[in-house]
Amino acid sequence: MVSTIGIYAGKGVLPLKVAQSIKDSGKDVFIIAIKGLTDKGVEKFPHRWMRFGQIGLAMKMLHNNYCDELVIIGGAHIPNFFLLFPDFSGLKLFFLLFKVRKNGDALIIKTIINYIESIQRIKVVGADVFLQDFLMPKGTITNTGLDKKSFTDISLAEETCTQLGIEDKGQACIVSNGKVIALEDINGTDYMLFRSFKDSKDQLKGGLLMKTLKPIQDPRVDLPTVGIDTLKLVKKIGLRGIILQSKKAFLIDKEKMIDFANKENLFIHGI
Repeated sequence: MVSTIGIYAGKGVLPLKVAQSIKDSGKDVFIIAIKGLTDKGVEKFPHRWMRFGQIGLAMKMLHNNYCDELVIIGGAHIPNFFLLFPDFSGLKLFFLLFKVRKNGDALIIKTIINYIESIQRIKVVGADVFLQDFLMPKGTITNTGLDKKSFTDISLAEETCTQLGIEDKGQACIVSNGKVIALEDINGTDYMLFRSFKDSKDQLKGGLLMKTLKPIQDPRVDLPTVGIDTLKLVKKIGLRGIILQSKKAFLIDKEKMIDFANKENLFIHGI
């Protein structure tokens, strides 16, 4: 019996990157793919397509393929994977989640992880184990560095994101010239950027975007993720750069992001 690492794949390219990394390490991989969400590139790996909420089937397929570890990865509102249209075998988890549904994503995700590990006996592993090259390093990775004003804004942004995370409301904020301009909510980072451009355009110039891990969340699931599209939005609305936590955030298009940032005089910095 060969041990296999399972992947519960959301949208985007990161599930594919995790699968390839597992394969390159010489281990077997099996992917749970969600219809209408997961990239069809997963079809080059062993996989099973299913709809939202078929948790019983997902767990059965993981066991049938000898998966004793599971990576949950992909840019989506993760609780929706488990709350929508549960199959009969997934009702136990559904009722557990129903009890905590108003307590925020962090507790919902912890409930999901506890169910998978305690009841299904499958260990949940962080995607960062397989995506070391995509993790944000410490320090500035662009030609453009930080000035004294930026460090002042970083201090306020870090304090703001920490409180936002403790309250389980979001992972990101915008700070400019010593003032908090916008806070992320359930709609995500890009929506916050669009909204701030619409509502506070004149206050954004010279500011920064910070995105951090919630202090209360399990770091194995839902690490902050930033890609080239978000960086382009940062440029469009007049911000000077992005601040992330080192080793606690993924850069999806790392080389493209660095090239774009250098061309547009933006910074990407890891605290």
